[in-house]
Amino acid sequence: MSESRKIVLVLGNGFDLDLGLKTSYKDFWESKFCPKDYPAPLIHHLNQRWPDNLEAVKWYDLENELLNYYKGLHNLKDGEDILTEEEKVFLKDFTSYGFACHWYNDKIDLLQSLVDKGVLLYSARPIPAMDEYLKDDALKSPIWRDRKALDLIKEGLYKYLKSIEKPIPENLSIAFQLLLAISKCVEAGNSVSIYTFNYTCVQMREHNLRDVPVNYMHGSCEDGKIIVGTRDGSPMEPEYDFLQKVMDDSFSPPDIVSALNNTDEVIIFGHSLGENDRQYFEQFFSQQASIDNLTKKDIFIFTRDDTSKVEIKRALKSLTGDRLSMLMSINQPAIIRTGNLKADQKLLYNFLVAHHTDERYASEVIGKILVNESKEGGKR
Repeated sequence: MSESRKIVLVLGNGFDLDLGLKTSYKDFWESKFCPKDYPAPLIHHLNQRWPDNLEAVKWYDLENELLNYYKGLHNLKDGEDILTEEEKVFLKDFTSYGFACHWYNDKIDLLQSLVDKGVLLYSARPIPAMDEYLKDDALKSPIWRDRKALDLIKEGLYKYLKSIEKPIPENLSIAFQLLLAISKCVEAGNSVSIYTFNYTCVQMREHNLRDVPVNYMHGSCEDGKIIVGTRDGSPMEPEYDFLQKVMDDSFSPPDIVSALNNTDEVIIFGHSLGENDRQYFEQFFSQQASIDNLTKKDIFIFTRDDTSKVEIKRALKSLTGDRLSMLMSINQPAIIRTGNLKADQKLLYNFLVAHHTDERYASEVIGKILVNESKEGGKR
C-alpha cells in the first residue's frame, strides 16, 4: 500500500462489543434505564418477544421488531390497546389510598392482570407515584403511549450509554488493532473516513485520530441526539410513522453512499449489512458485482463467528441481487472472524501488514490474541 488511497471504515455494534463495551441490546434491556415497565402496547410486545433469549438479540432485531409490531396491528388508525374496557373503567377510579384501604379486595384478578401488563406496580402496595405516572398514561390512547414509549427508549438508551464504564481498549482487542492500523494509514498519507452506526464516541486514547472525520449515522451520545427506529422502505399510516428513523427531527444521515462509491477500500467491522440499513449499501455492492463495472475495490469484513459469517454472506447475496459469486470474483473480499482467529489468522496478518503494521509486531500481537482466545474458550 504505497500510494495514497481512500479508505472508508464502517462500524457496527460488533466493534464496540469487541472493544469490551457493554452495548448489547441485552445489556440495555436489563438495565434500570430501560422503560420495560411502561404501559404501552409496544413495550408489552417487546417484553413478550424475547423473554428467554435476550443474549441472542441484536440491535437490528429491535429495529425489525418495530416494523413487525406495526405489521401485526389490526387497527392502524386507533392502535390496539393492552387494556380491556373493564380495566379502563377500573383505572379511572383507582387510587393507592383505596388499595391500602382494601377497597379492591374483590378485584384481585383484575389487579393482577394490570400488574402483569405493567400498568400497576406494587409489591405489598402500589408505588406511591403510580397514580400520577402510570395510571394517567395508561388511560391515554395506545398510539400516544407507543409514541412516548419510543421516546423513553431513546432517552433511556442515551442515559445507559453515558453511564457504562468505557474501558481503555486493550492490545488484545482486534478492534483496537484495527484502529491502530488506521492511524498508521493516516500517518502514511492515506485518506480515511469513518461511518459509525453506533452511538458511542470513536476514539483512541494513545493514538491520534483527531484528523479522521467520524460520521455518526444515527446520532451520538456526544451531541445528546440518538435515533432509534425502523427503516422507511415500507409505507406506514401517518399515525405510526414515528416508528421510522426518517421521521425523527434529528435524523440527517451523512452521505455514506457517495463515500463508498468513491473509495479504494472498504472496511466493515461488526455491522450485519441487514435490511434496516440496506439503502446505504445496496448500490455499492450491486455495482461491485456488476460485469459492467470491473473496477476492483479492496473489501474487508470483520464479523464474530461462523454463524455471523453465513449471515454476512446471505446479506451480500441479497445486496448484489444474487450475484455474490461475481462480487467475490471481482473483488475477493476477505471475511475475518474475530471470535475464530485460529482459522483466520493469516487473513488478519495480511490485513495488518498491508495497512502499515510492522510484520514482527503483527505476528506477536496475533499470537497473544490466540493465547487469549484459547483462555477465554477454556473459561466457557
